Amino acid sequence: MKEELLQIFPTPLLITKYEGDLSKEIKYVGNLPYIEQKQNANFKSADTYLLEIEELKNIKNFMYESLNKYTKNISQSDQRLVITQCWANKNPPGSKHHEHVHPNSILSGVFYLRQDKTLPPIQFSKAIQHAMKLDPKKYTVLNSETFLLPCETGELLIFPSNLKHNVPINMGKESRLSISFNTFSVDTLGSEESLTHLDIRRIMNEHN
Repeated sequence: MKEELLQIFPTPLLITKYEGDLSKEIKYVGNLPYIEQKQNANFKSADTYLLEIEELKNIKNFMYESLNKYTKNISQSDQRLVITQCWANKNPPGSKHHEHVHPNSILSGVFYLRQDKTLPPIQFSKAIQHAMKLDPKKYTVLNSETFLLPCETGELLIFPSNLKHNVPINMGKESRLSISFNTFSVDTLGSEESLTHLDIRRIMNEHN
C-alpha cells in the first residue's frame, strides 16, 4: 500500500548565530534604563529604538543580514523589510512573559544576549487549537500545540509576527537578557489586480 505524509503550511522560523564577541553589548544593554512590567515582573528597556545606538551597530548589521536571508531564501521575496521598533527584555528570577503576538509587524525577532539551559526557553503556540482531539501517546511536530525552543547566547530567532509566544517563569539564578524587534516593508505590498495593493508612500502623499 502506497503512503505519503504531507506537511502543508509549515511555520518557518529561522535561527542564526552571531559568532563575534558580545561582552561589550551585554554590558551596555544590561545597564540601560528599564521599565518594570508589573503583570510579569519582568523589565522592558525605556528606549524602544535601540538600533539607533552606535554601540549596537554590529548587532544591527547581523540582524539585517539574517532578516534578508529570511525574506530572500524562505519567503522567496525581493521586498525589503526594515526594523521598526527594537527593545531589550530583562527577565530576572521569578519573572515571566505572557503569551502574545506582535501586531503591526510582518516578521519579528529575538536576539539572545544571555541565555542558556538554566534559563527558560521561548515557547511557541499554535494559533488555532483543536476543540476536540485524540490523546497522543507521544508528542511530535504534527500533534503538538505548543513548542519549547531552547536557545543559547548569540542566537537570533526570526518568525512571523502573528505566531503566539511566551516565556515561562525564570527558575534560574540570573536574569535572562534579550533584544526583540518588529519589521515592516518599505516596498509596496500586494497588487492592484488582486485588490491587495498597499502603497504607504502613495497614501501619505495623497493625504499631505
